[in-house]
Amino acid sequence: MLRQLSRRRASYRRLNMQGADKEKEGESVPKGYVPVMVGTGKDSAKFLIHIDIFKNDYFAGLLEIVAEEVGYENPGILRIPCDADCFRNLLNEISRVN
Repeated sequence: MLRQLSRRRASYRRLNMQGADKEKEGESVPKGYVPVMVGTGKDSAKFLIHIDIFKNDYFAGLLEIVAEEVGYENPGILRIPCDADCFRNLLNEISRVN
C-alpha cells in the first residue's frame, strides 16, 4: 500500500509540474463526466467526456488500443496518448452518428 501511495504522489507531482491538471479553485467535474488527458507532454489537452461515450464501439476500441500500449495500472487521470485534434474528430463523429 505504501508503494502504491508513493507512486500516486509521484504521478500527481508530475502532473502538477506539467501544468496540465492544474484546476482553478472551485472548478470540479460535472456529474456524469470523466476527465481525460489526451496527447503527450506539452501538447496535452484536457477533455470532459460524458459517460455515455464510453459505451460507443469506436471509443471502446480506442480504449482497448490504449490499454494494450500502456496497460491498465495507471493511477490518476485517464490518459490517451493520441493527437488531440484526432480525438476531437472522433468525438465529433460519435456525436454526429448518435
